Amino acid sequence: MFLKPMNLKKTPFFERHIENNGRMVDFSGWALPVEYKSLLQEAKAVRNSCGLFDASHMGEIIIKGQKAFDFVQRLTPNDIGLIDVFGMQYNVFLNPEGGIIDDLMVYRLEQDILCVVNASNKEKVLNWLNSQNEEDVEILDISDNIALISLQGPNSCEVSEKVFGKDISNLKYMHFLKKEFKDQEIIISRSGYTGEDGFEIYADWQKACCWWDCLVEEGREFGLTLCGLGSRDVLRIETGYSLYGHEIDDSTNPYEASLGWIVKMNKNFIAKENVLRFKKNILKRKKIGFIMKDRSFPRQGYKIYSDGREVGEVCSGAYSPNINKSIGMAYVRYDLAAIGTIIDVEIRNKFYKAEISELPFIKAKIKKQVSIDI
Repeated sequence: MFLKPMNLKKTPFFERHIENNGRMVDFSGWALPVEYKSLLQEAKAVRNSCGLFDASHMGEIIIKGQKAFDFVQRLTPNDIGLIDVFGMQYNVFLNPEGGIIDDLMVYRLEQDILCVVNASNKEKVLNWLNSQNEEDVEILDISDNIALISLQGPNSCEVSEKVFGKDISNLKYMHFLKKEFKDQEIIISRSGYTGEDGFEIYADWQKACCWWDCLVEEGREFGLTLCGLGSRDVLRIETGYSLYGHEIDDSTNPYEASLGWIVKMNKNFIAKENVLRFKKNILKRKKIGFIMKDRSFPRQGYKIYSDGREVGEVCSGAYSPNINKSIGMAYVRYDLAAIGTIIDVEIRNKFYKAEISELPFIKAKIKKQVSIDI
């Protein structure tokens, strides 16, 4: 059954989703496929071959001007000075209290900065950036002009080489390049929010379908599978990556979210003193992963107990077809967050045993953590 699009926004690939029997849902005002044939099959395909995702709902914001670097550097805790031109970096925008406004990927262009933000947070981020614009930079929302395709999985490089040329294999992880193809300029970056090798293709909104079709055609021999939102969620949970609105939000500080690695105290940034206070003080809660010992399915909002006392809450849960277990992430009391601790998850007024597990559940084949909206 298909969702009637009504007033939902459509990506350039909407008709491709319909033609391939994508089960459409409303995601942040966008009509997007949650799955095609089976989200579990799609999640397995990405781990074993490769999957193709429509990520055109994401927000792309360009920061222009001589002070573009300084502006983004001031609003984020990670040091964008660590990346060269044509490098990219996982980062977050912080509010004055040290909470996370949004997480994003920063692309360092020749002169400008490209920020790729979560679809649900784009307007909030734009308002925040404009309110903080002391450097008099130009802030441009180019989302309506940019389509985004994501190719993920161990065979993604072979597929990309077939479409974009052999030199694509030389693209380093967390880097990007610009290329002229078929009379249009595209950006190709290499990262992996699934824990697998992967590529993102940014193309002109009106001309992007040709790239989708090429990737589908050339990907057949490599087991390419069309994938939806459902499998993206399973894959990012398997790899322990946070999702805005689940593991992170405006009240979450980076340290309790296991994102202390992106906080660079050798630079100045908004909320630095508050973030430093979190680092020095003993945290009250911590993000953990858990594996269900009983047959059950954890969902966001389910309460977690220890010795009959409520000690936390589930942020995300999924059945993992790649480890054949139900898994989840949660925040629990800091003193109960040790690996191997047995907890109780309340599901429909019954308690089910789970064990706190090391994250990620599936070891990432890429070097650094990323987190991106699904």
